[in-house]
Amino acid sequence: MKQKGRVIDQKKREQIKKTNKKSGRAQNQKSKNDFTLKATKTHPIFKKGNREKIQRKRMSQKRKRSERRRQFYKEIGISFFLMMSLFFLLQWIFFSFPTVNGYGMTPTLNDGDRLFVSKRAKIKRFDLIYFKNPVTSQLMIRRVIALPGEEISYEEDQLMIDQKLVVERFLSNELSEAKTEDRLLTENFSLGSLTDSRALPESTYFVLGDNRHYAADSRQFGWVDEENILGVVKARIFPLHNMTQF
Repeated sequence: MKQKGRVIDQKKREQIKKTNKKSGRAQNQKSKNDFTLKATKTHPIFKKGNREKIQRKRMSQKRKRSERRRQFYKEIGISFFLMMSLFFLLQWIFFSFPTVNGYGMTPTLNDGDRLFVSKRAKIKRFDLIYFKNPVTSQLMIRRVIALPGEEISYEEDQLMIDQKLVVERFLSNELSEAKTEDRLLTENFSLGSLTDSRALPESTYFVLGDNRHYAADSRQFGWVDEENILGVVKARIFPLHNMTQF
């Protein structure tokens, strides 16, 4: 019986010890929490004045970032505007990008082709020029055949300038095909038979389309004054797979 009583007392002591241990840990944790809370409340960053100062600093930084973004977008907008203004100024003075309309220049050019035209280039024989039709003011692309002061005629598909033969190499395939089929590619004519002038007046040009049976050209509307010429075609830039320099 005494031994049994000692066992029970030992169990009670162990339970009391465990309870005290838990209580001590809880007390220590509470003390730590109280210390942390006290330290937090007394930390300078949580004082009212410091909080307002930090908030003002953050707002100031946010405004500065916003201002930098606005300034960046403003600079981009101004740069884009200046670049586009310069592009349109250069285009107005030096070049343009017309589109071919119709089939008067087939096979050299096709309907819808986009071209690069130089407005400052000197006009030479066989150049492709961009001009206003002197009768209808329609914008057109045709090839220069005769220059100011020259006589022009066609005799049996041969171009005669001032009564001298000039070879049209750009029409070699079409001329061969026409000869095989026993027909003329360009009907016989002379400047005198089309107009009252034997030779082209000063600052005028005689133009023809490469598609001779289809094209409307100087055979219908007469010579083209230099003031109606907008530029010389230098390249086809679209479609990309068919880019060509002239």
